[in-house]
Amino acid sequence: MYLLYNTLLVVAAVVTLPYWVWRYLTTPKYKEGLRQRLGRLPPEVAREVAGRPVLWVHAVSVGETLASLRLVEALHAAYPRWRVVFSTVTATGQRVARERVAVADQVIYFPLDFPWAVRRVVRAIRPRLFVVLETEIWPNCFRELGRLGVPIVIANGRLSPSSFRGYRRLRPFMRRFLEPVACFAMQSQGDAERVRAIGADPARVVVTGNLKYDEALNLPDAAAMAELAGRIGEPTAEPVWICASTHEGEETACLDAYRRLAERVAGLRLLLAPRHPERCDAVAAEIERRGLAYLRLTRAAGRWREPVLLVDAVGWVMRLFRYATVAFVGGSLVATGGHNLLEPAAWGVPVCFGPHTFNFPEITERLLAAGGGVR
Repeated sequence: MYLLYNTLLVVAAVVTLPYWVWRYLTTPKYKEGLRQRLGRLPPEVAREVAGRPVLWVHAVSVGETLASLRLVEALHAAYPRWRVVFSTVTATGQRVARERVAVADQVIYFPLDFPWAVRRVVRAIRPRLFVVLETEIWPNCFRELGRLGVPIVIANGRLSPSSFRGYRRLRPFMRRFLEPVACFAMQSQGDAERVRAIGADPARVVVTGNLKYDEALNLPDAAAMAELAGRIGEPTAEPVWICASTHEGEETACLDAYRRLAERVAGLRLLLAPRHPERCDAVAAEIERRGLAYLRLTRAAGRWREPVLLVDAVGWVMRLFRYATVAFVGGSLVATGGHNLLEPAAWGVPVCFGPHTFNFPEITERLLAAGGGVR
């Protein structure tokens, strides 16, 4: 099983190498953490954890990182002597982890799932426990941790119906790849049934609920809100529509809708926050094409007067929901599966979204049933 997987991994790496070289040369975020992704951690990581038990928590990107906050804090409180190593895949996840995961002793990039890369990282950290958020399945990493007797916990696990259909075809492989996992803490009964169906040991599967609900209770503190007010001023009575976590193709729809709404709603302003800030130049071009005045958040100096505020940095969206009259959550007009609908709802802001919310089926249903959302 592993021989075939690793052969396919190498073939895929060779075939796609020109693409990744091009991305490395043209896109700054792909240069970040490359050595770490190849298994070469900074020496200070090993020095920091030497001789101490280590909790290694992995969250792929921003959403998973934010969802993990209370869990990581609770684990740290339970095991105060343990060092905490936190890893992410994305650069935006790195920045949020460094800002928000206060108990992390080290924040690193997760290694590519080549045997030699994961072996170097696992043996440098030597964790006592590995916790991975949602359902990130990394066969070689799991195998290496299993060889060293490290318990693996999948926390806040989910398996969408579309992912399930793909994994089910590979059930003999998945059973083997999931063998090292000690506990599958799944979000819902449906997720639990699906992970059992692809090969997880039923005795190791439990339903623990969704950490996103805990995240929604973790509202920004007064200091964080004061920092935002120092950039754009305090909230006013003027109506504000926030379009958050938008993807390519969604910004144009939001901008066109905003222009129509602004003709009917006096003083309406738009907060536009792309999911990936590196796309902000392209989004800015779309704003300019429509003749709209706008301000970038990173250039704001005390007050926001323009019709559009373009959020070109990570870590601000949860605070910006406080300014909103109504919210649209992106990733839902395109087949991405949506993003966390609870974030605006936690501020009491009604939420609208598109048809694609398969990443959050339970939250979507509950929000619609409570009258807090519109599809």
